[in-house]
Amino acid sequence: MSLVPGDFSRFAINQITTPSLSLVEAVDTYARHGAGGIGVWNQYLEGIAPAAAGRLIRDAGLFVPCLCTTAWVNLADPAARAAAIEENRRRLDAAHDLGAACLVVVPGGLATGEKDIIAARNRVEDALAELLPHARAAGVSLGLEPLHPMFAADRSCLNTFRHCLDLVESMGAGTGIVADVYHCWWDPEFPEGLRAAGAGRILTFHLCDWLVPTRDVYQDRGMVGDGVIDIAFHCRLLNEIAYDGPFEIEIFSKLDWWTRDAAETTRISLERCEPFVAPRAGASVCG
Repeated sequence: MSLVPGDFSRFAINQITTPSLSLVEAVDTYARHGAGGIGVWNQYLEGIAPAAAGRLIRDAGLFVPCLCTTAWVNLADPAARAAAIEENRRRLDAAHDLGAACLVVVPGGLATGEKDIIAARNRVEDALAELLPHARAAGVSLGLEPLHPMFAADRSCLNTFRHCLDLVESMGAGTGIVADVYHCWWDPEFPEGLRAAGAGRILTFHLCDWLVPTRDVYQDRGMVGDGVIDIAFHCRLLNEIAYDGPFEIEIFSKLDWWTRDAAETTRISLERCEPFVAPRAGASVCG
């Protein structure tokens, strides 16, 4: 089955793509433009209960692929670490109330003054194991997102698809992969990693592009089609493994897209992603 033009039933806009919009405004804007879902960020839930936010989203006809993100757990201080674990239990409950399939895991990089990345990764694994029973009870998966190695020191020490997949395989139910082409396109093991993961372990798939030059490594992602990532190739791999889960566009862009009118960014996001997104019912993408 080929793409039905304008059918975005499995396509969501991640809320960070239009950060000027409140949750209410984002829900209205995305729904009016025909998006199927919204990837929610925790800070936009301030002042609104997650259960009420979930009703708002469902009433607009949208689904929620994920809640972003965990609080950083990679902390050397025991009291701070315990507080972060408790905060993440609260965020898992919020994801449940939203109807989100997963809570995206961004655990932090090295602790202050630390140089031992192996120890940092071991602490992250211990924290995930501690959170896993609560995730299972909430019916929300821990979505491990491999972040580009440039983020290893300060944002996440989970940096390759293979590492995250190994963790998912070892932890089992209640975990999965959040795959983002921005973070993984460079990795020679990424294509085989997608095949090894199979459709069942990929919770959501993030679309954006890598610009040349990239002017700010944190917040200068490109709109789909404006950079060097072969998105069609990755979509063909997803077809190969019969992936039928959600796609999200997620763009951090303080120099470009964040400066534009949010409705324009929403419209162009749907236009650019249409060739790569298909309905759930057995459809293929990218030809």
